Amino acid sequence: MKINLYTMLKTLLFTLQNGKSLSSGIQLLSNAAQTKKEKDTYLKIHNDLQNGSTFSQSLKENRIGSSDIIQFISMAEKGVSFKAALEKIVHHLEVKDEFERESNDKTSLPFIYFTLAFIIVIGVKFFAVPYQIGRAKEYSKEIVDLIHNHLIIAQLMTDILFVLLLIVATYFMILMITLFNHSNIIQGAAKQIGLFLPFLSKIIIKFEKFMLFGILGDMLQSGISFKKCIQSAIDTTTVYSFKKSLIETLDSIKKDGKFIFHSTLYDDIEKGLLVGVGSSHQIGLVMIEISNRAKQMR
Repeated sequence: MKINLYTMLKTLLFTLQNGKSLSSGIQLLSNAAQTKKEKDTYLKIHNDLQNGSTFSQSLKENRIGSSDIIQFISMAEKGVSFKAALEKIVHHLEVKDEFERESNDKTSLPFIYFTLAFIIVIGVKFFAVPYQIGRAKEYSKEIVDLIHNHLIIAQLMTDILFVLLLIVATYFMILMITLFNHSNIIQGAAKQIGLFLPFLSKIIIKFEKFMLFGILGDMLQSGISFKKCIQSAIDTTTVYSFKKSLIETLDSIKKDGKFIFHSTLYDDIEKGLLVGVGSSHQIGLVMIEISNRAKQMR
């Protein structure tokens, strides 16, 4: 059974809020584990902490959590309130989980229709039409000539429908893997393929913006510096246009102290929201609003 990151961090947050240590929270999770694999993983994390490893290092070694969450935890361990950061991480995971539930509700019915259509087309292409063509050969040449053109047209139409369904199925599977797969490698590969496909690339970019700015906002509100947040976004985003814009923004801040409003990252309304914003906490609020806008327009 795979470790549920949300349940794990939520339990650790309650433990810290009650004045106990991170290690005692891990022990609690180990004692409550339902499988031996879960228990062994928690014990390994506990031993890592006892041996001087950081929590983020242990999560990375045990392959628990996505790279952005591990980055968030890693930065929280370097000078800000870990408990406050953990609250924001849990909030981010709750938003992500809510997005997945909403998306699943919206895609379940189209998926059923698509499956039924696929079954019908497969049945017509590989069974109904070949069967009728075979039966036609039993009749006289005149009858065969009469219905031959109709059967050829029927076969051509089912071939076209079959190809179209394969294209739609490919698009659908790439999108589902990009949005919901929990393997960083598989999700990353699907995202890179999807970015080259018409229509699908726009959805993926909106999803990336929703996720990226959401975690940026939570990072900033937890007290992590703006430069560190931008560097984390550069390290974790897999959309090249976003990465390039963020690198240019970070370079501009370091050299000239200026914030660049890239059109790749911000539309006119979002640029207006950011103008005149001062503190990291205020910028964090705007980042979360940008994330919400990307979610609503997906």
